Amino acid sequence: MNSPEQNWTNLFGEITSEGIAWHGIWTRYSPEKEALESFQGVRNFRSNEDKTVITHTNNYTYADGSTGEKSWQIEKETCNQPDGIIHPALLSMRALSFGQGVNAAVSKILEKEEYFGVELFLQHENFRTSLTPIYGKTGDLERMTLIREKLGSFPDEKPELEVDNISDNWIGKREYMTPDLKVSAASETQQLVLDANAGKNKTFFLPDGVVVNAPKKVEFGEEFEIAAGKFVSKNEYKRLTAKYDESGKFSLLISEFFQRKE
Repeated sequence: MNSPEQNWTNLFGEITSEGIAWHGIWTRYSPEKEALESFQGVRNFRSNEDKTVITHTNNYTYADGSTGEKSWQIEKETCNQPDGIIHPALLSMRALSFGQGVNAAVSKILEKEEYFGVELFLQHENFRTSLTPIYGKTGDLERMTLIREKLGSFPDEKPELEVDNISDNWIGKREYMTPDLKVSAASETQQLVLDANAGKNKTFFLPDGVVVNAPKKVEFGEEFEIAAGKFVSKNEYKRLTAKYDESGKFSLLISEFFQRKE
């Protein structure tokens, strides 16, 4: 199986004609970690019989009781590309998947006077968390959207408390995906640091055990990376990192899974 075919299968292979629905609570935060708004969203995915067309429908219910709906068709023939899957709503981004719910949508390149962002997905059993930092046309971090989802029904309204540090020793596995969708063999790592606020990046500890490490500003001439992680249990932590080179091009997606050492 070639890389684009594997990427499509990883992302959509388990979707059926009956469809699946991720019920979520979407919360938008300012760079100062102030909750700006929160609302419910349901992301529905349904395939045709041969899994060559995916219908994606979002239904929203806002705090004032109003509702909205958006729908798109993702056609394999045109959307499955050598550098990832194109979503009709996000033509400048590519969807990538390691499989088992470890997915991301990444901007291909930082462009002048254009919005820039990534969405990093971390799944555990029937629960999924995604984090989307959005940078404005000046390159400054404008907001972050945290989406807490559950298959088939909404997660609890009150998430678990945020963490503010990490201790003890951890051991983990790491995989890399390059822009041509090639995935490395898994390797061992012990590098788990969640309080690094030096340099351009800032660490945000959000509810439900979510940790974000992202630049305060993205700009040309310097490499940068955006990472999102989550404690999926007391002794397990998952993290995704999107890396960009000095020209602003996407260069690497890193998936990591850590376990606390006894």
